[in-house]
Amino acid sequence: MKKLALISHCVLNSFCELPEASDTFRKDVVNLLTDKKISMMQLPCPELCYQALERESITPEDPKAGEYEQYCGELLAPVISNLKEYHSHGIEVAGIIGIDTSPSCSVADSVAIMSKVLLERMKEAGIPWGQLIDMPIEGDGKTFFDQLKEW
Repeated sequence: MKKLALISHCVLNSFCELPEASDTFRKDVVNLLTDKKISMMQLPCPELCYQALERESITPEDPKAGEYEQYCGELLAPVISNLKEYHSHGIEVAGIIGIDTSPSCSVADSVAIMSKVLLERMKEAGIPWGQLIDMPIEGDGKTFFDQLKEW
């Protein structure tokens, strides 16, 4: 089976926020997925696209959350279109790598705005997503990599 990993933007691009996001695990994530012959699809950075590099995160409690959620849906439309095409050709989503504590991109937090929209749209499209794991922003990442190795 051909597999694809959906990856939060800042896992692969540390320049998407100021100060720069941590890229402590980037090389290891890319190497592990490449060794397992899992292709990678980088998700857009919703906060960068909606605001700018210098920004404050939008949380579900923020007055702009509804507008931002709608924007995330628009931003994800081409991603969902691509996933439908991959799915129709037997390429499965092995999993999604989010970012620990992100109010937009954590896949462990059910109210993280973009991830919530992504999972809703994938479910509506009938696209299964495999395992959901968040890359830690601190620590040694052992649990994260143990989970990633299962893909």
